[in-house]
Amino acid sequence: MATLTPTLKLESTDATTDTLSLTKTDSVNVGTPIIGPARKVAAATGGTKIDIDVTGGGNKYVYILHTGKQNDGSTSTTNTLTVCLKTGGTVYDIGVLKAEEFMYIPVLSANLIQVVSSGAHTIQVEYAYWTAA
Repeated sequence: MATLTPTLKLESTDATTDTLSLTKTDSVNVGTPIIGPARKVAAATGGTKIDIDVTGGGNKYVYILHTGKQNDGSTSTTNTLTVCLKTGGTVYDIGVLKAEEFMYIPVLSANLIQVVSSGAHTIQVEYAYWTAA
């Protein structure tokens, strides 16, 4: 068993009426399967959604990064990346990432995270997941 320490830090001097300085840290126990960081290519809009994690085997903590690059790893893209949650046979859009944006999300074991480009470009996606122990 290993420990994963996710930290969220939000800071701004002009997004709220007061200066914003928010930091939250957690410590979670994780075990196998663990994947990543690794890369996959999200299909262009209308293409098949790409699985980022696997169903079953325990709840997971999933990290996703829109690299800002197309399939070749060097050509830039401004197309957004749609992040989806598949539960049973239903797929829900749960987020949209712009180039170089990321998300970290806990996912129930029965669910699956998928991604697809919101435009004509394929998108290189960095991802990882850790299974809750």
